[in-house]
Amino acid sequence: MILRAVLAGAALLAAMSCLVDRKSDTLACSTSADCATDRTCADGYCVTQGSSGCPDHCLTCDTTSTPHVCIVSDTAGDNFTCPSGFHCLINCGAGACGDITCAGNSQCTISCNGANACGDITCSNACACDVTCNGGGCQLIHCPHTGANYCTADHTDGPACTSMAGGRCNSC
Repeated sequence: MILRAVLAGAALLAAMSCLVDRKSDTLACSTSADCATDRTCADGYCVTQGSSGCPDHCLTCDTTSTPHVCIVSDTAGDNFTCPSGFHCLINCGAGACGDITCAGNSQCTISCNGANACGDITCSNACACDVTCNGGGCQLIHCPHTGANYCTADHTDGPACTSMAGGRCNSC
């Protein structure tokens, strides 16, 4: 009888330990490059952030503001999409980001610094998009537009998009 009670107590403790939410040293990181592709490094641990209503790869995310704000610093070479209703501030170093897409009704501020920092950038449906490419940082850039007026000085796609004065398509 006592043995049965001890075994039941041990089983209960083992089951309860599964409910404890604690950080694991196996998920420790210094940068997002230390993490699996579906995780990002935040506060020293590899985490997924998609379940919080924020896109994956957001280093910080504020869903209480309008539009929501997502700050991305490199994606470990992964592609990234800024969803509708978000203002994404994206900063990529050499070889750090894949393709970047700004969905309809999103705003993006993208900085690609260094060789192949960003893959293709597609802002065609965004309501505002500002892209800065330095040192061969960008591949193809598709800027937002209103009719034939693209967010570029020459009113065509790329080499950079701007929603500032002179860019004729900031509709947010």
